[in-house]
Order: sequence, then C-alpha cells, then structure tokens
Amino acid sequence: MNERFDVIVTILELIGTAAFAASGALTAIKRRFDLFGVIIIGVTTAVGGGIMRDIVIGSHPVAAFRDPLAMSAAALISVLVFAALAVKGDLGGKALKLYDTAMLMLDTIGLGIFTVTGITAAMRSGVSDNTFLLVFSGVITGVGGGVLRDIFVNKKPEIFVGNIYACASATGAAAFLLCYGMMSFMPACMVSLAVTFSLRLMSVKFGWNLPKIQIKARQERRIAATKENLINKKGA
Repeated sequence: MNERFDVIVTILELIGTAAFAASGALTAIKRRFDLFGVIIIGVTTAVGGGIMRDIVIGSHPVAAFRDPLAMSAAALISVLVFAALAVKGDLGGKALKLYDTAMLMLDTIGLGIFTVTGITAAMRSGVSDNTFLLVFSGVITGVGGGVLRDIFVNKKPEIFVGNIYACASATGAAAFLLCYGMMSFMPACMVSLAVTFSLRLMSVKFGWNLPKIQIKARQERRIAATKENLINKKGA
C-alpha cells in the first residue's frame, strides 16, 4: 500500500470519525448526559467499531490506542457539538426535526466510510485472501460503534430493530471488493460509498426493514386489555 493510499485512508477515517463522534454526542445530549458522558459516548461511537475489528483480526495494540489522533478528534468534536447545543439550549420543534435529520446523515456517512476503512485495515493486516473476513471487518467497523452507543444510552441497537443498516454496510463492502479487483482504490471507494449511502437512505425513505415476528406476550395482552377497559369506563 503506497503513501498516497495511506493519506487517502487517513482522511477518510478522520471524516468518518467526525461524523460518528457527532452522532454519538447528539444521542448523549438528547438523553441528557453531562459533558463527560457526551465525550465518552462520542468517542465510543467513533472508535468502538475499529476496536472490535482490531480484536477480530488480531491487531494489537488496537489502532485507537496506537495513534491518539482519532480519539482526540472524536473528543474535540463531541465538545464542540455540546457547546453548540448548550448555546442554543433547545431540542424541541424544528430543532428536534433537524436533530433527526443530522443523526441520519452523520450515521450514514460514518457507516459508508468506516465500511471501506475497515476493509483496508484488514487488508493491511495480511488477510487479503479471506473475502468473508474482509467483509466482516468492514461491517463490524461500520456498525460496531453505533451498537455500543445504543447500548450505553440504554436503547435497542439500531441495527437490530431499525431500517436496513448492517445489510447496507455488507452490500457496500461487497461492492468495494468487487470493484477493487477491477479498478484503483478511489473509484472502488466511491462505488462502495454510493452503494452504502443509497441503500441506507432509501431504506429510511421507503421504510424497508428485514422481516420481524410480532409476538405479544400474555402480560402485554393483559396490560392492553386493562387500558382498553379503563378507556371504555371513562367513555361511559
């Protein structure tokens, strides 16, 4: 991997780090975390996926601790987001709508970029011949930080209940590997980002989800029946 390639990957990683750190900070702020909590969630979202990836591919110490740039940038972005919203001091109405849009876009940007950089990190570790591991490394880098973020704020991880997320990452990873065998890094990267972005945003716009089985437990049915009885009594 040449020097120009390394520079491009570093730039992509910083953009992805900033996007994920901001999404983590916004989530923490909405959950009313203090400044320390906002920084922790922002940093965790930004570097959590990379830490998981390095553990899987056996890269020790993990990149986040070998080079403090990503963690420092994530902490700085988290503080800036906190400061900006502290000045505004409002997440209601239009601000809340803007928050939801910002979360979607930041999460999508981070997902697409980290999917690519996760694959390149695995390639550097010497597993270029293991296609499954390359795709897995891309996906875990893309979704890992978001999973940790959601767990830390006591929320069901988005990849398990929301619109298509991990599947968008996996498809983007497959597109990158397919194109990288036929063209140089940047065109392959652009194709991968376009695939991941498009699939993720279209899934949100059109409500695409993987199938779920809706099961109501007996207790839930009793609660629903009790609520219905109370409503009927009030109506009478």
